[in-house]
Amino acid sequence: MLGARRLGAALLVAALGTTTACLDLKPPAACTVSVAPASLTLPVNGAATIVGTAFNCDGNSIRNKRVNFSSSNSAVVTVTTEGNVIAVGVGTATVSATADGKSASVPVTVTPEQAATVTVTPNTLTLRRTNTRQLAAVARNSQNVIITGRTFRWSSSNSSIVSVDQNGSLTAIAAGGPVVITAESDQTVGSASILVTEIPIGACSLTPTNSKVTVGQSAQPVLALRDTANNPLPTLGRAISWTSDNETVAVVSNSGFVTTRRAGRATITASPIENPQIRCTATVEAVDPRIDKVIISPRVGSLRLGVPRSFGVLLLDSANVQIPTGRIVTWSTNTPTVVQVSQVGIVTGLTLGTARIIASSEGVSDTVTLSVTRVPVATIAVTPLQATVTEGQTVQLRATVTDSAGVDVTDRPVEWITSDPSRATVNSNGLVTTISAGTVVISATAENRASQASIIIQQIPVDSIIVPATFSITRGSTLPFAIELRDAAGNILRNRIVDVRSSRPDVANVPSTTSTAQVAVTGLQLGTATITLQALNSVTGQAQGKVSTVTVTVTAPPTGPTAPPPAALKR
Repeated sequence: MLGARRLGAALLVAALGTTTACLDLKPPAACTVSVAPASLTLPVNGAATIVGTAFNCDGNSIRNKRVNFSSSNSAVVTVTTEGNVIAVGVGTATVSATADGKSASVPVTVTPEQAATVTVTPNTLTLRRTNTRQLAAVARNSQNVIITGRTFRWSSSNSSIVSVDQNGSLTAIAAGGPVVITAESDQTVGSASILVTEIPIGACSLTPTNSKVTVGQSAQPVLALRDTANNPLPTLGRAISWTSDNETVAVVSNSGFVTTRRAGRATITASPIENPQIRCTATVEAVDPRIDKVIISPRVGSLRLGVPRSFGVLLLDSANVQIPTGRIVTWSTNTPTVVQVSQVGIVTGLTLGTARIIASSEGVSDTVTLSVTRVPVATIAVTPLQATVTEGQTVQLRATVTDSAGVDVTDRPVEWITSDPSRATVNSNGLVTTISAGTVVISATAENRASQASIIIQQIPVDSIIVPATFSITRGSTLPFAIELRDAAGNILRNRIVDVRSSRPDVANVPSTTSTAQVAVTGLQLGTATITLQALNSVTGQAQGKVSTVTVTVTAPPTGPTAPPPAALKR
């Protein structure tokens, strides 16, 4: 019985071992899935491989576990069963790896394919000015496969000759070149060389074909150019040869400007230098003009009395074209007492009033009425501007009056005014008479214009003071003695300041200064004192002239009514 049990157990163990071996042949279920790389960026047509790995719940990778791959957007990327990713179109997609319902994903970004070369066709081209042409550009990858759907950035090395738009369309603007046209994509450049030639001239014409021009006047025939298909061409930039078959009648400039010289006919020819066989002509007839109008210039205005003014004359023909100089013009006036006019049109006002001047030529006349007025005063100048004189003297001022024409005039009244009549006066002729020391401004006015002069009046210096040699006064009394101030010529001067001093003010006292003709002395005690007198400049206060002295004796008061005799003056 025991043996049977052992046998059964053995068989059970054998059976269980067989089952475990069978289970080991099948991979366990995936618990997680990982994918590498974590993200991808590919250009169109680029490829890469994604690796997907399944893990059991213990975190160990499961060998031989099949992982399936899929793309969220097969228009952007496709993926094979082995995880090979191929970029199909620009955009983004997600590639997923899945095992046993577990998955992981990789974001994939597909960028435009990079251009390795750019080719522009045609790569050389010659255009005529105004022509247009379409260029084409093709981009190829590094395998030389054309990249479709590309846009290009077009540019011209000289857009003033050839312009290009962003579709590669050319426009020939001006003759020149070669100009390089480039197409760029992904910083890869292709180019074409363009040469522009001028449209050939097929014919030309001048208008008007016949014209009549006054001698001395000019005309400009209008040149028209056409190409070989008779289409109009612009003349700008075209070299044209201009000639006249009679240069004594008319000459023509390099720009076709015709100037007539004398009466007659001349044929003007224009010929393109690039094709001299093409020629066009116009006839110019030069005629002598007839005077239709005489116009004095200026038409209005006035004359300043005595100031000549020049007038001109304009001669016009019937077409209002100015007639060249050389015609005889006669000038006259019907008011000869107011103005005179020369035969060259210079008019001078003689008196104030209104006048008419007349210009005539070949029976045609014109008149202008003018008023004659004074020329206004512009400036007045007094001379001298400054003068220094001694009081009592005179000084002659002069006023120069200048009108607005710059002419000195003497017929304008001048008003003279002094700023201080107590120091100086001025008469109507500008003669200034000084009275006392100081500064005076003298003004001269004419027609509201003024000028000034400054007069500095100095004192006549004192030369000497005449005083008595001696002077007696009784004690306790005050008596004056007389003084006289004289200049070097012996003339008496008044109103001067004199410095007065006593050698013994305790005996004879005097005021420190005096401006009168006497000095008051006060006797204080018996004795003798010397009084010293010195003239002073009333402006500067400086000593002036000689010093004078007086001996003063103070005596006792008299006992009787007899008064002392008056003191005699001394030099």
